[in-house]
Amino acid sequence: MNISILDDHKLLSELLKLSLSEFDFIESIRVYNNPVFFFAHLDVLKTDVLIMDMLMPEMNGIDVINEIRKTKGKRVLKILVLSTVTTSSVIKDAFKSGSNGYLCKDASIEELIRAMQFVDKEVDKIYIGESLKDILIQSQLFESIKFNLSPREKELLQNVCTGKTIKEISSDLDLSINTVQSYMKQLMRKMEVNRTPDLILKAIKYGLFHPDYIL
Repeated sequence: MNISILDDHKLLSELLKLSLSEFDFIESIRVYNNPVFFFAHLDVLKTDVLIMDMLMPEMNGIDVINEIRKTKGKRVLKILVLSTVTTSSVIKDAFKSGSNGYLCKDASIEELIRAMQFVDKEVDKIYIGESLKDILIQSQLFESIKFNLSPREKELLQNVCTGKTIKEISSDLDLSINTVQSYMKQLMRKMEVNRTPDLILKAIKYGLFHPDYIL
């Protein structure tokens, strides 16, 4: 197995390389501390599994995954995120963009090895780190139970979070302005906020809206 590590923390990435070099099934390990350097070698040096952080210079993690997936499918290059970023919205977006697995940096080397071997073999499945499962479960519960939003309210929330005005939402959803305002009041009540900025922040916090990240 040919491994690439993409992480701007030089010491940590070199220590990880040293730890992984003890395993016989790994043929090569290359370390990149900048996405630009990784992309420069993407089509030159073979990578079976990329272990990458979400917080890096030049590009954020989601953009890196999206860029890779333009030319390398999930069966060709496996992407395993290893990061301190553990918010549910980021994790979900990583999988939507094409990550094969996601672990927190508190994972043991044993779990990392299991994850690498899992994504290498199970190309149609994803690996979720043990410490992240509760975060995703809680996020899903908050979405489906705590706020109990109707499909129309969820649609309205997405439009509000992208910065659209009541008039624009009215036109896009083919609803009267009064109807949209009525939905807004109900949405605010369910999410226990009084201002639009607070509504957006709460939507992001509980994974109901996934913005473009500046990581």
